[in-house]
This record gives sequence, C-alpha cells and structure tokens, in this order.
Amino acid sequence: MTAATSGSLFEEGSASVPDIVTFYRDTHPARLVVTGSAGGGKTVLALELLLALIGNRSEGDAVPVRLSLAEWDTSAMDLEAFLVRHLINALDWPPRLATNLVRHRLVLPVLDGLDEMDPLLSLEGRPVLDQHGNLRPDPDAPRARTVLNLLNIYQDGVSPAPLILTCRGAHYDALPEEDRLRTAARIDIAHVTPEGAATYLAQRSSASPRWNPLLHQLRSHPDGPASRALSTPWRLSLAATIYYRSGDPSELLEHTSPVDLDNHLLSRLIPAATQLDAVTRPHYGRGLQQQYAADDVQRWLTTLAIHLDSVRAGTTAEPMGAAGTDLVVHQLWTMAGRRRVQAVDAVVSAVTVLLTLPVAWLTPYPTVGVLGTVFVAVAAGVLAVLNPSPVPHRLHWRRLTTPHGRVDLVLGLAAGLIAGAGLSFFADTLLGIGFGVACGLIGGLVVGAIGEPVTAGRPWQILRNDLAYGLMSGLAWGLATAVMAGLAFDPRTGLAFGTVGFVSGLVGLTAGIIARLVSGILPRIPTGIAAGFPATRRYLVFLLCSRRRLPVRLITFLDWACDAGLLRRAGPAYQFRHREIQRWLAGR
Repeated sequence: MTAATSGSLFEEGSASVPDIVTFYRDTHPARLVVTGSAGGGKTVLALELLLALIGNRSEGDAVPVRLSLAEWDTSAMDLEAFLVRHLINALDWPPRLATNLVRHRLVLPVLDGLDEMDPLLSLEGRPVLDQHGNLRPDPDAPRARTVLNLLNIYQDGVSPAPLILTCRGAHYDALPEEDRLRTAARIDIAHVTPEGAATYLAQRSSASPRWNPLLHQLRSHPDGPASRALSTPWRLSLAATIYYRSGDPSELLEHTSPVDLDNHLLSRLIPAATQLDAVTRPHYGRGLQQQYAADDVQRWLTTLAIHLDSVRAGTTAEPMGAAGTDLVVHQLWTMAGRRRVQAVDAVVSAVTVLLTLPVAWLTPYPTVGVLGTVFVAVAAGVLAVLNPSPVPHRLHWRRLTTPHGRVDLVLGLAAGLIAGAGLSFFADTLLGIGFGVACGLIGGLVVGAIGEPVTAGRPWQILRNDLAYGLMSGLAWGLATAVMAGLAFDPRTGLAFGTVGFVSGLVGLTAGIIARLVSGILPRIPTGIAAGFPATRRYLVFLLCSRRRLPVRLITFLDWACDAGLLRRAGPAYQFRHREIQRWLAGR
C-alpha cells in the first residue's frame, strides 16, 4: 500500500503504511479514499479498518457503518438521508435514534464502490480496453461525480465530516482533479508481486506438480502477461479454487489479457464451486443441505444477475431505494412480471376467503352469509392488486411499554368504543358495547405492537416475523368478529363469522379497510397497514410464478450460494461476491 499526498496529516509517513488504523486516526480531516485495481482488496481493507475502529472505539467516537454506494439514489436524498434510511432498513435502528446520531455525526460512513455507480466506457455496445487489456472507465461518470459533490459538502460544523470511500484506482484517476474528494488522504493498494503470487498458489495447491509450469512462468518472467494478469487477490483466489482438485493450471498462460483471463476463470467458477461444495459438505456438517447441479446454479444465478442489471438500468420498476446489487427476497417479485404477480396474488387472496363458504352456510341466514363472503373475497382481491409494494411487519410487544405504544393502545381502544357506540344506534346496546370493547382492545394491542415496517435481519427471519404478525392480526380480527356475531345471534354464528373474519384478516382485508378509514382520525396509525402477511404472500406467489426460472426453496439456495463463495450476505440482502461475477453472468 502506498499513501497518496492528498490531504493533510499530523506527520508524514513512509510509502508503507503498516497500521491503517493509526494512519487514519492521524489524518485530519478524517477523510480517506482507498483505491486499487478490480479484485485488489479494497472492500476487504475497508472492512478491516471498520472492525479495527469498532474494536478500539472510545466513548463519543463515531460508529463506522458500511454502505454500498450503488444503493444511493442521489436524485432523491443527500448523504444524511441515505445514512438514516440505511440504519433504519438494514440495521433496524429506531428512526429517531438514527436521525439524531447522523445529525450529530456519530455515524462514520464507510462508502464502498464509487466505481460501481456508472457503466464502463463502451463503443457501439462493446467495452473499451486500455493498452494492458483492462476495462476502461467512463471519465464522465455522472453519478460518481454527483456523489463526490455531495460528499464534498458533507460537513461537521465548519470542517469536512469524516468518511471512508473505496473506488477502483483507474476510475478515480479518470475523474478530473476538481471533481475528486477534497481534503482527503488516499491509500492505493499495490498489486501482488509475481513472487507473492507464486508463493500463494504453491501453498494453496500443496505443491502439486500440476502447478509447476505456471509457477515457473511467474517467477522467471515477472513482467510477463501472466504476472500482470495474476496480480490481484481476487484472480489468485479464483485460480486456486478452480484448479484446486483437477485441471491444468498452465491453461492460464494462454490468456494474456486481464479481461480474457477473467472470462476464462468465471466460466469455470460455478462448476468448481459446486464440485468443491459437494466434496467438503460432509466435513463441515452440511450433509442435510440441498445439492445442486452446476447447470442449474448457473441458470438461476444468471436470472438473478440479469434482474439486477435491469434494476440498475432502470428498466425494472422496483421499490424506492432498490439497488442493482442487492437481492432482497421480498422485493424480487417484480422479476416474474408486476401485473402477473399482482393478478395471481389477487386470485390467491380471493380463493383463500372463498374457502370459508361452507362455514358461512352454517349461519342463520346462509344466503346473506354466502353473498357476504363473496363480497369479502372480491374486496380482498382488489386490495391485493392495489398494494403496489407490500412491506413485511413484525409484532414488537415491548413497544407497548413505550409511550408511543401505550398511546396507540389507548387510541385503538377509543376507536373501538366509538365504533361500538355507533353500532348501538342501529342494533342492540349490548352488541355495540361488546363489539366496541373486543374490537378496540384487540385492535389496540395489535396496532400498538406493530411499530414501523421491518426490513432488517436475515431474509428468512423477516418473512417468518411477517407471517407471525399476519397470524396474530388475523386472529385478532377473527375474535372481534366472533364476539360481535355471537352477541348478535348465537355462538355457532359467532364461530362462523369469526372464521371468515380470521381468514379475511390474514389476506389483509379487515385491517386494511379499517386503517384507511381511521388514519385520518388517528394519525399515529400508519396509513395503509394491512392485517395478514402481504409481503410473505406475495413472495410465495412470486415463487409460484417463477418455478421454471428459480428454485422453489429460493432462500435455501441463496444461503448455499453464500457458503459456496458465489454470493455474500449484506444485512437483509444477498449480493454477488464480486461485481465481476454479476457482470459476467448478466452479459452471457
């Protein structure tokens, strides 16, 4: 690593920086740009710095948080808003706490991937290469320049606020000097030396004779094409993985340019990773996990990579804040076609309610019960279509002990009593009181425990919590309906109406209507909150619509891909382990 001269330091260091933490802490203002080649270890170095800063953090120091710059919609929010949204959605921080911490500069942004903001330089649809065979960046880079402009005005009082930024060196150098990050130190990660590359490959291969021709070429021709191509940790890791058990590593000598070598390595990565996982599975206690064929893995990952590229290009409608790098499972449903999934979701919601028709027939007025159930089914289907981007929820029972939770509980009870009083004018007084108390108490408990929509956590945890919330909400509205019908008619009728109410609550009908009606009266209740589990239901509908393009157990497959080194987890999202894997799959 070499330290660039930009920025001011307490003391000038040598070209070698053995202690990155000390180097950063001695930088004033505390702004650092980490550059290097593709696969050179920029993200790894930034994460090591992040962990070291957390481990040596003193009271009052800012908390470092890593963010992918590809997620930042610079046309809709500044850096403060981007940080707050990330803390809420990805880390599940309370909104008020996140806002205050960012406002007081107690969050240190570690911004990864400035080079991923804009496409590479191309001519007639083909990428442009430099004299060494590397992909050339676009010097215009409008999104990256907008980011740098916003970072340059990000202040802590009268001084530039601390931050850490990573970018490929060629991309950063292609930008005009006046557009780069001002008053920042820079660390550039050096290439791996030919001797270092040979030593690494020899250790990974256990000195297998298969590797001797390649190792000899690296040591005897340090300026040759093989030495230049195998000069990054990422390519070395790929080569060691692909030829770990079989194959002729001397094939690498036939690929003289970095792009050609990348294509060769990436074309063999998925078969090698699949084979290696099958061999190592029994040794790591993963024998019960699904085994996948390499062709299926490549086909599924290609489908996901093409989807991410369409999101990046803006040709696929995604929820606000969606990035061309993040696979968030409850947001993937647009892959199967927005209208198609919404239509199937509407049918599933309506059919679910219609399943209660035999119960409705048991009421004293079966015709009315059947017609009412059909009406509820139609309304459930319409509401499913009108919900453009369902978000997952979970029950926060501890929220009932907070001032906001208690206020929502009281407001919910008050709303139920008002509804019961209104019902008393048209029906029996006892019926109105019973309905008001039951509906108000149950609804107040549910609304008071809802809190904000939750998108933080592991994907399966998010969907599980959403499912639990839906079951509890459906049970609450079912009980309220059963009490009302039981008081008005008889217990059998109450059971029948309660069943219909439970199912309609599951599909998001009852609370959706009530929330839309009372949101103007009780502004604390989030507008449009629906009972049931619309996010989980839509995810399941998406799997149904994508059964020929993706595995049915999608989350299980994505977890496997992380274990196999093809993907990585980033909060509630999955990401390709390296941007080049995504780009290669999408371009096939």
